[in-house]
Amino acid sequence: MKNQELFKIGTIIEERKHELAKQVKEEENEEAAKVFEELYQLFADGLKNGKEETVGNVTEWGKRIGSLSIEYGGKLDEALKGTSAFRDTLWNTIEGIMKEEDFSRDSVFSVARIIDPLLDEAIYAFSTEYVDSYKETLDKAQEEFLKLSAPVVPIYDGVAVLPIIGSVDENRAYYLMDTTLKEATKRQLSYLLIDLSGVAVVDTMVANSIYNIIHSLELVGVKAILAGIRPEVAHTMVSLGINFSEIQTYNSLQQALSTHVFE
Repeated sequence: MKNQELFKIGTIIEERKHELAKQVKEEENEEAAKVFEELYQLFADGLKNGKEETVGNVTEWGKRIGSLSIEYGGKLDEALKGTSAFRDTLWNTIEGIMKEEDFSRDSVFSVARIIDPLLDEAIYAFSTEYVDSYKETLDKAQEEFLKLSAPVVPIYDGVAVLPIIGSVDENRAYYLMDTTLKEATKRQLSYLLIDLSGVAVVDTMVANSIYNIIHSLELVGVKAILAGIRPEVAHTMVSLGINFSEIQTYNSLQQALSTHVFE
């Protein structure tokens, strides 16, 4: 008897899914309502066919919508508010159906044993996918930033400039090394001017990173020249014990370019 009542409730929810979805997202566009219409269908399937038969599809729905939310710039808190509205609308509907059909009160517990775990799974799958996709988006953005922050700019045949601007952390230091070596080899450079005038702070890590870049360039036949060495930067390098005595240095990039160092 209970199974018949659950099947009946699922059938009615399936018939009303479009109307119910519009109640949840009445101020949103049709696409947003369609998302919840799909979820109502899944819960209708759960009531008709059983939780175990439906939970996999609910998980897939949560992951797909979580990924789409990041793609379209959705906010996690707003999405979770939507699931709260979905829950309220769903249970209000179930309550109304049970009164209309005069179903037994015991069926409420049977419905809850299906509905609540499925909704928990939908929220969990959505949230974890949202966070994973968000992290992936941040990682891609950081990668794009690192690409822009390590521009090897050719100025004439065999000569290029590497302007370093802002702070340098461990990730950026690694990317600077990797990009510089690849570009130097690709462009068959003989000289690379490293402009440090835009570096905010030079500490041990930054100084060592610069030294390692210069040494690595030497190994591939590229002579590195430092420009934009401010007095305080020079003092820091000396105090840190970094030996730049064999490296040509200039106060400014303009000075380096105007000096006949390439003859």
